[in-house]
Amino acid sequence: MKKTFRKAVVAVVILAVAVSAGWAGGKSEEKTQYLKLVAGTVGGTWFSGGSVMASIITEKVDGAQASPTIGGGVSNCRDIDANRAQIGYSYSGTALDAWEGRAPFDKPLRNLRYVGNQYIEPFHILALAEKGIKTLDDLKGRPFSPGKEGFTGKIIFDQLLKEANLSYDSLGKATLVGFPDGALLMKDKHIDYYAILTMPPNSAFMDVDTFSPIDILQLPTDLIDRMVAKYGMERWTIPAGAYSGVKKDVKTVGYSGGFYCNKDLSEDLVYRITKAMWDNYERFVEVAPASFKSQIKLENALRGTVLPLHPGAYKFYKEKGMEIPKAGIPQ
Repeated sequence: MKKTFRKAVVAVVILAVAVSAGWAGGKSEEKTQYLKLVAGTVGGTWFSGGSVMASIITEKVDGAQASPTIGGGVSNCRDIDANRAQIGYSYSGTALDAWEGRAPFDKPLRNLRYVGNQYIEPFHILALAEKGIKTLDDLKGRPFSPGKEGFTGKIIFDQLLKEANLSYDSLGKATLVGFPDGALLMKDKHIDYYAILTMPPNSAFMDVDTFSPIDILQLPTDLIDRMVAKYGMERWTIPAGAYSGVKKDVKTVGYSGGFYCNKDLSEDLVYRITKAMWDNYERFVEVAPASFKSQIKLENALRGTVLPLHPGAYKFYKEKGMEIPKAGIPQ
């Protein structure tokens, strides 16, 4: 009886050692790391891309599982910095505002790190062509919409007014609405222009363009230069024909839409995530709007770099022989 008891004790000890070592039945298992990925609203580009990124991580990165959830550029930065989420989308300008502690952030968020760009989304001012809006002075006294409070497009519009020495007081009546409502107001001639951050043509405003041709305001070159230097924006050209009233290319500015992560993720994990992302980039292309498809490729990965890269992402891009922007050097 004592011999049987001793054998049972030995068996329990062996099993306990096996479990604590992470194996059973002779097969080792890596401890799984669960990652929350903050994306965008359901139905939007970010939610689709975030779902793809989560599936790539879960399928291709051993020892990691990711699940996407809804979010937005500002809230994603806050959640990643506080480690309520570990990875997610944001705009380069929003991330830079977070890093510097500029509005709408009330303190610097220094736990953010860059993983890589997917596309550039341009800011522009849509106007009814019949209104003859050709300069910033032509905006004065006219009814308009800068988008909704909290929209990145409105934040850029506010920055533009500051850099151009303009104010809301000099403009006409402002109505804070989203894209669909803004398009309806323009279609019914209740507003003359709308400030927007999106890849043209936008479906809501294409409907307006069918009835009343839409033009895009050309911003002054010196204003574009200041926006790029001060707010981490990228230069962009909207081609002629984006709407029926756009007769020639329009130069403007835009923000990179890309992935950011928390600094405390391990170098090895982020290296493998970055590698898996670019090894499988075609999966993003499959769900991206047609206008983004030409942008999502490795050679564009470091566009919009305004924050330090995570060391794991930095290692991947260095191995690929890519030139790292100064702002991207890890801290």
